[in-house]
Amino acid sequence: MNSAQIKAMIEDEFEELVKIRRDLHMHPELSEHEERTEKAICAQLDKLGIAYEAGVAGHGIIATVGPKDAKYGIAIRADIDALPITECTGLPYASVNKGVMHACGHDIHTTVLLGTARIFKAMENELKGAVKLFFQPAEETVGGAERMIAHDGLNSPKITRVMGMHVDPTVPTGCIHLAKSRMNASTTELIINVNGVACHGAHPDQGIDAIVVASHIVLALQTISSRFAAPTTPVIVTIGTIHGGSKENVCAGQVKLAGTIRALDFETRDFIKAHVKTIAENTAAAFGASAEVIMNDGYPPLVNDVETSLAIADVAEKEIGRGSVIFMDDPSLGADDFAYFTSKVPGVYFNIGTYKEGQALPQALHNENFAPDEECIKYGVLMNVLGALRLLDEDEAKA
Repeated sequence: MNSAQIKAMIEDEFEELVKIRRDLHMHPELSEHEERTEKAICAQLDKLGIAYEAGVAGHGIIATVGPKDAKYGIAIRADIDALPITECTGLPYASVNKGVMHACGHDIHTTVLLGTARIFKAMENELKGAVKLFFQPAEETVGGAERMIAHDGLNSPKITRVMGMHVDPTVPTGCIHLAKSRMNASTTELIINVNGVACHGAHPDQGIDAIVVASHIVLALQTISSRFAAPTTPVIVTIGTIHGGSKENVCAGQVKLAGTIRALDFETRDFIKAHVKTIAENTAAAFGASAEVIMNDGYPPLVNDVETSLAIADVAEKEIGRGSVIFMDDPSLGADDFAYFTSKVPGVYFNIGTYKEGQALPQALHNENFAPDEECIKYGVLMNVLGALRLLDEDEAKA
């Protein structure tokens, strides 16, 4: 099947894919609770006669298309969970699950991968290797990608490269947005418990005001990016919550700070963590207080394989059109657990545009008004299919 035939098939399947997407959008489910979503995906795979394993890493599914004796394959990931957001789009297919919404486009991702499955099943006998389809749960919370890898998802057959995509409402529909190398940051959860001595607000000299101490710690942490890291090295230490105090006339004895640390490589991450601990503990000590610093590492940095990224970009330029590829000027300090895949196997993560001129509602991810242009589904399927075919060709040439 050539690219023209693949494009024609995508057009033929588009109306049905929109129906699938709208059904998923109406019935979003939070991380680790994707029961209905899992059943809906399995039902579609059953219709296609595609072999799969369900219940992976919770409610995940791994489906495989291609030669049964394939010695290697390409993997493509789509995340399936939703967010705890109340939808305000007013669309006829808006979420019916109160307080839950596909505000990050995972319904689009899942639909695109199901469309990809349809195309690959139709040309299964032509495939030079296997294509594994990862319908991954819990991207928004515990990192379902790591669990799918632990389930031995990258073997049987051996996966040589991985692909993943995300919708992007800042990019026009029909455009592909990606980084050649570093794409997203690592994450580290940060908690700082500041311990002072509570006292009457009229006699602050008789205690140690943990709120004052915590305030100095928050301000001092900002010097990590401005004075300890090179201006060309992106680092983030964000304090997102402050909890402390019990009454307006009491100097607080305890304050809890919570936030996030972001870096683009492990060396920088560890450098930041060391300075956070030093600054917090010594700032507290200067006031006679103490600070307990707790840091839990989350997702690793997401780094695209240069060769794979350029191959996908080339496919987009040839098949979508000149000017359809937008390379990122700088990596994002956002994070995605697809990084677990790219830390194990060379791969590429790219964004597909969902912005359509004249959209009435403001468009942003994790926003209650998010309503992506459904035409993006066509481009997502096209890039998945032609991208995977390109990678299979390249891997065969290397074998």
